[in-house]
Amino acid sequence: MIGFGNTIGALVAIIQGGTNLQGGTLTMDEAVKIAQSNAFSVRLQKSVIEKNRLKVQEAKGNLGPSISLGANYTRYDQALTTSFGGGAPIVIQPIDSKIANATLTLPIDIAGNKVRLLRASEASRRASELALNGSFNDAKLNVRQAYLSVLRAQALVVVDQLALKDAKERLDQGQKQFDQQQVAKLDVTRYKAQVAQSESDLIAAQDNLTLANYAFNLTLARPIETPVTLVDIQELPTFDTGIDALVKSAQHKRPEVVSAIENLKALGLITRGTEAGLNPTLSLQIQNQHTIDAQGFSSRSQSTTGTLLLNIPIFDSGVTRAKVKQSRQDEVQSRISLEQTQLGISQDVRNAVANLTSAKARFDSANVQVSLAEEVYRLAKVKQDAGAGTYYEVVDAETQLTQARNGQVSARYDYLTSYSQLQRAVGQDDLAAAASTSEMAPKGRK
Repeated sequence: MIGFGNTIGALVAIIQGGTNLQGGTLTMDEAVKIAQSNAFSVRLQKSVIEKNRLKVQEAKGNLGPSISLGANYTRYDQALTTSFGGGAPIVIQPIDSKIANATLTLPIDIAGNKVRLLRASEASRRASELALNGSFNDAKLNVRQAYLSVLRAQALVVVDQLALKDAKERLDQGQKQFDQQQVAKLDVTRYKAQVAQSESDLIAAQDNLTLANYAFNLTLARPIETPVTLVDIQELPTFDTGIDALVKSAQHKRPEVVSAIENLKALGLITRGTEAGLNPTLSLQIQNQHTIDAQGFSSRSQSTTGTLLLNIPIFDSGVTRAKVKQSRQDEVQSRISLEQTQLGISQDVRNAVANLTSAKARFDSANVQVSLAEEVYRLAKVKQDAGAGTYYEVVDAETQLTQARNGQVSARYDYLTSYSQLQRAVGQDDLAAAASTSEMAPKGRK
């Protein structure tokens, strides 16, 4: 079994060595870093964060002063004039007026609503930032699965290459025996058929490898045709952590949970702000007005006024009450979603542990099967070479060996995939550290 593993590694290196290195050789950790930067889901979530950051700026701006400029031009049908004691006419109202003004408005948040909305915006921004960690977590799993799919496909290509090599060796030996009239022509034909079948299996395996490379590039959000050269994983990670500790840690520390708790805080602030919708509002307004070419009685070229605007809502036909109830239902839905998420996380962790345990058992069994199949195949060839064996015994032994090797490859990468799924389910790569710090997190409701 060790010898077969070394052969697999050597042939995979040959396959990768002939690849254009334009894409660069990647380890799994390097691929994860690329995905965490380039993955479409990550980039979309970063855009959400930026949008929420701008909403915070908007909420802050609503607390500060605003300045506006205006101008008004009015033209009448005629000017109004009068005279006193037969003297010269005096313009009371000119035929037109030109007024420019500047207004400073300062809101006075006597009800605290604007501050609540600011705090809610900040909580939403924090929730989106925490959700980015969830996108990172998902991107890790996606790229690891795609990475392992490529390695699995490469290893299966190696298995089929070995099977083809054995089939060709048998055909060469059979042809020599036929030339020496030791076997019938039918046996040589059967050897040729086995070679053709092995060649077909190899073509299918190589096609699967090409498709796996394409899927891997898509996961990294890079051109599909980019050459893929990956470093195989030599040692399998071990797992000996208690499942309950992992579930407890994941239910309180997974990015989805932490983000949902922060979002629940934002919804609570929005509800309280909505409840204050009928509270009075107060603002200070200072206006400077400049009249161009001032004429007429009591005309002033410039004036400044200050105004306090107090608005006390009395009745809105139940609009505010309905909005408050809607906001409370948003909170209810968010709490239900949080409970569902935590329960789903428990299932994710337990499923991943079950799959990991099963994959480990299958891998151990597959290693034994490969060792036994190699010995059976060796004995079948020895027996045939001695003239005591048959073609069918050798072909059956070779088929069983190929199946055992395929099973070993599948079990190995199933184990690695299950381990990656467990890391995603827990929300941390270091499972031992996650279990050791699985203290209860604060509740989401404030």
